[in-house]
Amino acid sequence: MTLAKLPFTMRICGLDELADELSEFAPSYVVSILDPGEDDGEPLVFPASVSVLRLRFFDFHSLGGVVGKALARQGRDENPCIDHAEAIIHFGRSIPVGAKVLCHCWAGISRSTAAAFLLARLHLPEADAMELVMALRPGAIPNRLLLKFGEKILGVDGRTVPAPGDQRRGVSSRSIRSSNR
Repeated sequence: MTLAKLPFTMRICGLDELADELSEFAPSYVVSILDPGEDDGEPLVFPASVSVLRLRFFDFHSLGGVVGKALARQGRDENPCIDHAEAIIHFGRSIPVGAKVLCHCWAGISRSTAAAFLLARLHLPEADAMELVMALRPGAIPNRLLLKFGEKILGVDGRTVPAPGDQRRGVSSRSIRSSNR
């Protein structure tokens, strides 16, 4: 399986699975992605031994949508951007061999799977990285903007981001729960 080719073990989950994954999987590295302000009142707490990359942005797949345009008019820039992709890639380059990596977002479907893809892409060809993400998280729909920005940074413009609609094909027949369960 492709998973064995990574120099670290990786899992993907949603917020509702996070406590179990922290307890059972005991990751040493976490990519934590939520909406802006989602955990302001009660911030997520991770063990001190865990290296955490915290990112806060909305799950937009396009900047041209109604919500994206409305936020832009308000001067809000809480959409996926190249800085987020750069932070994930930079974080990924610091992950040592043998580490346990957990990527989570609110649902474990889009932002976290895009982050997992970018981490895997540092070590695997694009097709293998996507196959791995889909094996780890059946029903994944990696965030297209995050993938696009990651492509720019990695120098593979246009080869990773699927055509619109390709990501959703067959999703209704697949579970969105982790394959680890």
